[in-house]
Amino acid sequence: MTEPAFSAPLDPGLVAAILDTDLPQHVIDDLAQSPDAAGEILLNAAYELRGSRPDTARRVLDLLRDRAPDADHRQYAVHMSARLLREEGRTEEADRLIEELMRPGVLGRPMAAVLADEFTEAGDLDRALYCYNVACRSLLAAPVELVEGMDPVGLLPLTGRARVRERLGLPADEHDRAVLAAGEGGPSLVDEMGRLDGTAEEGGTFEDPTARVRVALTGEDRSYYEDVERGLRESAGELRFVVRADPGEIDAHARERGLDPKDPDTLRSWARTLDADSARPVVWPPERNAACWCGSGRKYKKCCGSPAVR
Repeated sequence: MTEPAFSAPLDPGLVAAILDTDLPQHVIDDLAQSPDAAGEILLNAAYELRGSRPDTARRVLDLLRDRAPDADHRQYAVHMSARLLREEGRTEEADRLIEELMRPGVLGRPMAAVLADEFTEAGDLDRALYCYNVACRSLLAAPVELVEGMDPVGLLPLTGRARVRERLGLPADEHDRAVLAAGEGGPSLVDEMGRLDGTAEEGGTFEDPTARVRVALTGEDRSYYEDVERGLRESAGELRFVVRADPGEIDAHARERGLDPKDPDTLRSWARTLDADSARPVVWPPERNAACWCGSGRKYKKCCGSPAVR
């Protein structure tokens, strides 16, 4: 392996740790060319290596957790480490890492938004609300009148907070009322989900040209999500929803009801089982600094929203 001449702003200790890690040469080259993007480059490397070289991926994440100059990159590394532990069945260790992020004064707004959505989906509403409050800190400090003129995508964390507070039986505050009023009059999410079309042979995505929803089947192939992203860019005319679904969910739904899992009507039937307030459908495209729709836990602009995905 050729050892490149790293330039500032990389800390010498970080450089030494990188060179002591068995990283592919192209990653080393990228770091040498763009040292200011070291955090994103190393997160990308860990994500790409997690299946083929999990030990190296873990070493990269440990390196980021200890030495990443940016707090957001450190938190994304902790989150990705927890995901890898859960995949290995080491749930208690994963939970401890998430609790590390949740300590008062530690959690940053980007990671708070990621965790808020995950806790909502898991039904852990108390922790979801805590994370939404962190993610919405600047919005909650601003005059409520600003909510009325905001882009719907920018309102997603505040909308999630309002829905969680409602489910917890808390009285609506002025921001809850404002954000819910801003969302009134639009199409019902359940109605939109009911307009899906397609079959599994079409690459694992389902949509109707007149609908605003696409369901992407989960998997390990990174290129698949990039293909979905390209399709969304080509067909996007207005805001759309993306729902990530495990193929097993569709199969189980079909078995329970005696349906053909490859029939478009089966997907529409499954889609109607989603609650209108579910955290699973996400608006596409997300904000550049919001969590990517694909579930990687990374920012959209550095994941599927990267200009490199053409």
